[in-house]
Amino acid sequence: MVTRTVRTAALLLVLVSAFSFAPQAVAAPVEPCAQEQQTPGPLPGHWSGSIEPVGLAFHMDLWFAGEDGSGGLTGTISIPVQGIADRPLVDPRWERVDGVATFTAGIEGIDGEPRFEGTRAADGTTIAGTFTQSGRTLSFSMAIGISADVALAGFDEWANDQLKKLRVPGMAVAVVFRGEVVHAAGYGLRDVAADLPADADTLFAIGSTTKAFTTFGIEQAVAEGLLDWDEPVRTYLPTLRLVDPLAEQQLTLRDMCSHRSGLPRHDLVWYANPDLTREEMLGRLAHLEPTVGFREAWQYNNLMYATAGLALERVSGDSWEDWTRAHILEPLGMTRTRFGLAETLATDNHALPHDRKRGKFVAIDMRDLTWIGPAGSIHSSANDMARWITLWLGGGEIEGERLLSQPQLANLIQPVTTFGGITPASEGPTAYALGWMVDSHEGHLRVHHGGGIDGFTTQVELYPADELGIFTVTNRASALTNIAASQLAERFLGLPPVDRTDFAVSQLDTADEMRASLRSMAAAERVPDAPAARPIASYAGRYRHPGYGDVVIELVDAADAADAQVLGLRYGILDVPLEHWHYEVFRCTEVDGMELAEGLMVHFRDDRDGYVAALEIQLESTPEPVILERQPDAVLLDPEYLDTLVGRYALLGQMLTVARGKGGAPLTLKVPGQPTYDLEPGTHGRFALADMDGFTVRFDAAEGDAPAALVLFQPNGTFRAEKVVAEEEEDAGSE
Repeated sequence: MVTRTVRTAALLLVLVSAFSFAPQAVAAPVEPCAQEQQTPGPLPGHWSGSIEPVGLAFHMDLWFAGEDGSGGLTGTISIPVQGIADRPLVDPRWERVDGVATFTAGIEGIDGEPRFEGTRAADGTTIAGTFTQSGRTLSFSMAIGISADVALAGFDEWANDQLKKLRVPGMAVAVVFRGEVVHAAGYGLRDVAADLPADADTLFAIGSTTKAFTTFGIEQAVAEGLLDWDEPVRTYLPTLRLVDPLAEQQLTLRDMCSHRSGLPRHDLVWYANPDLTREEMLGRLAHLEPTVGFREAWQYNNLMYATAGLALERVSGDSWEDWTRAHILEPLGMTRTRFGLAETLATDNHALPHDRKRGKFVAIDMRDLTWIGPAGSIHSSANDMARWITLWLGGGEIEGERLLSQPQLANLIQPVTTFGGITPASEGPTAYALGWMVDSHEGHLRVHHGGGIDGFTTQVELYPADELGIFTVTNRASALTNIAASQLAERFLGLPPVDRTDFAVSQLDTADEMRASLRSMAAAERVPDAPAARPIASYAGRYRHPGYGDVVIELVDAADAADAQVLGLRYGILDVPLEHWHYEVFRCTEVDGMELAEGLMVHFRDDRDGYVAALEIQLESTPEPVILERQPDAVLLDPEYLDTLVGRYALLGQMLTVARGKGGAPLTLKVPGQPTYDLEPGTHGRFALADMDGFTVRFDAAEGDAPAALVLFQPNGTFRAEKVVAEEEEDAGSE
């Protein structure tokens, strides 16, 4: 008997009723070879094929057991598109009729008396013929199913060859097929400098494939009644604020995890600021501009996943890491999987990310992704990811332990938002579900997601109807993960192989040329003989955006002897020199490890007094650049300096009094007959009078014979009040 598990099947299989067409011409019988006329040959095992209405193909899988010959077989059939799973075959027969090897079978419990009748090809590997049901006739064909040994033959050699061609130091691969881990291996080196090999237990950063763990954990919380996918997320995060008021009120976890919040990526908020907490990130969302309307379009956003993870933390009382570890990793036995940088570096078998510089592999920095964790901080291995894939292909159950029901699992891969167009070469649009993309590959349903972070690239692909799952990861940013996943899918699905390597190599070969071309195009737009409007020291200062945080412009030593100092830009982990471009525009130059910033243009903006008041920079692909306001001079916040300003200042026979503030303002100014004004620290040595537009104060230190003074700038003029020393006040009092 066939021992495959029988799953729930549809009650009806009416393949032709949904289509209006006449019976089609059937495939011509294949002439059997002399050997096949003598014996049908072995049939038991897996066969894969399709029933073919006009312009369509219904994929099917058949499994046989028992002896060849009349009445000696048992079997089952699965037709995923019809919801048929492991349905028993009726009287399957494989025999010789008039010297021709023939196959016949019906399908149990299906109306219309469905029946296969076909003959076997000369090489014994295929069967073709007719499928009839309810008086209609269609053609069918099937071929011997692929075994893991056959599919993997030569793959090790292929993988090692790809590492060389695509200039990648190391890779790990896992394949799950028909409920078994049929392959888990490492290739190349996890650490080039130390000459350490990668293996199936080596930890790699899996990037955004972490998202599927986050949505899985949320679905578990939904099952416990802690969360609801379609409840406004402010139910769980009442302090959430967004620029779009509609999104603020109606945003749900389903919106967040299917990337339809209206926000673009805004990735530098988290990438350049690794020390932020998730709570601090929540506050910054109120200042990040959307680029499309709420639920209007798919726009990938890692911040929404971090926020979804924070919602899980709020309702569970656990950190996202602790919930994921206790509810997913430990039940699965994913014992090597780690969160973030510190945990990973503490292990003795982890991969380092690499790039190529001057023709050699060099290790590059790994970023600490703790606070953005729910979007991409997991590090895992081929062996551990094989268990994750086994869980998914097993319908939420592994080794007798169920982590989610099948309907719950189905919810996570139910398409929510479509994106991408349909081209003549495509098989349809790609949809985004909850942490997964859904599309088809050569007619096979594919559920997948990629990941990329700091020199690591990952791909996870599931083919549920084919019981196939694939994991690939490299320790250099590379197309190899996708190429390897497609190569394995084609091997296991019996598809014609496609060479994708030559194109990827050509892209590598032309990458430097492309960068040079982009620099040349930018240079062509540069205005000649357009000097800066002021000394470079005038631009130095701290600039702030409430969402993106602080950018510091400072004087740094020049890389060459041409200039003693140049401007530098610091933004979180980014630290790059600036070159003057034209007028008030400076350009971020190339620095190893800071490629993300190369080419960014920084435009300084004046206030009405001619001082640098802000800078604008294209930190996101939004229509308008991000504007960062210049922050108060640090010295104007220094208590010791502020104490030196306290005193009385003589102006046109009046005494102005400067005192330390008792509230938020560090200083106050009292003018006789007027209310007391708070002095708010500003830029370029000036304080602003609170609630008095256009009124500012500068304090000048004593110099030579000139006493210290307070200079008051106001719309109708500039006034200088000299500081009165203690003995002068006594003289004025005696008079």
